[in-house]
Amino acid sequence: MKKNIFLLIVLFSSIVTYSQDVLNIIAKETCECLDAKKLKSDNFTGDELKAAVGVCMIKSYSDHMSEFKADEKVKFTDKDGMTKLGETVGVKMLEICPSMILELGKGSKDDVKEEDAFVIGEVIDIKSEQFMTLQMKDQNGRNYSLLLLDYFDTASLLTNNEIKKKDKLKVSYTEIELFDIKVKEFRYFKILTKLEKQ
Repeated sequence: MKKNIFLLIVLFSSIVTYSQDVLNIIAKETCECLDAKKLKSDNFTGDELKAAVGVCMIKSYSDHMSEFKADEKVKFTDKDGMTKLGETVGVKMLEICPSMILELGKGSKDDVKEEDAFVIGEVIDIKSEQFMTLQMKDQNGRNYSLLLLDYFDTASLLTNNEIKKKDKLKVSYTEIELFDIKVKEFRYFKILTKLEKQ
């Protein structure tokens, strides 16, 4: 009985080790494929890197599919199975080419949209020149000058004169660098993205 249990443990561990060896090979080949693609491209980040990871991994998996047991093989149409395979190989790639995986993670961070900054305060003035400018003072006494350049859902509050001096607002904005003709240099301007009456 003990010999049977021991034999089963050895057999099971050799099967698991065998699968792990194939996964290690796929991870290694994926890293090598990515390195080769990186040498050919000047800008190998973001979407291009994500696509290359998928292509390289699938090519290597296809080359070694026959080395997997029938119940371990993943069909290309099995989205969950392919995701799990990709995660497993990705973890193994961390040991072989960590810089490539970190670069992939950095690309994901860049994809996350930053939220616009905002300020809560009182309207000091509204100027209508070439562009409409909303001037505000926050609770700490700091002055803000915000331009209306783009359309957004609540822009009509300003364009329809529904906002008056002394109104309390929460305004969201983004900053972009524009050429200021008055001072003849580029500088950052706050551009309105949302208006809310308080």
